[in-house]
Amino acid sequence: MRMTRKGLITTAFLAFVLVAGIAPVSQAADEVVQSQLYFGLRSLDGSGVSEQEWARFLAEVITPRFPDGLTVLGAYGQGRSGPPTTPITAETTKLLVIVHPATEEAKKKLTEIKQAYMKTFNQDSVFHVEVPARLVD
Repeated sequence: MRMTRKGLITTAFLAFVLVAGIAPVSQAADEVVQSQLYFGLRSLDGSGVSEQEWARFLAEVITPRFPDGLTVLGAYGQGRSGPPTTPITAETTKLLVIVHPATEEAKKKLTEIKQAYMKTFNQDSVFHVEVPARLVD
């Protein structure tokens, strides 16, 4: 089944609303962040990460660390891993979005996830973005 861009955006928005709705509401607005982790599915050795391997990694590594909720989106990414003369590479990507308390414990869990992914799937990095978030009733 192929989804339209509007359908994907709507699905992603609804998933985010559900996750935000179950996130801890006792945290003050300045104590909550949204972390985005970009997992490239093409490994350095060319073997790649299958949907089954990703699903297992999500179930065994990510979900136990953030059981209260998360969102995973399929994406396409491209970029350079060096100076401007380095060729642009492109790959399919899994984008993980988690709204969580801004604590050292959460940072540690995110670091563990990134390290496990790089080791398990022969990756050189996991792109990580973190922005302040405000939970809205």
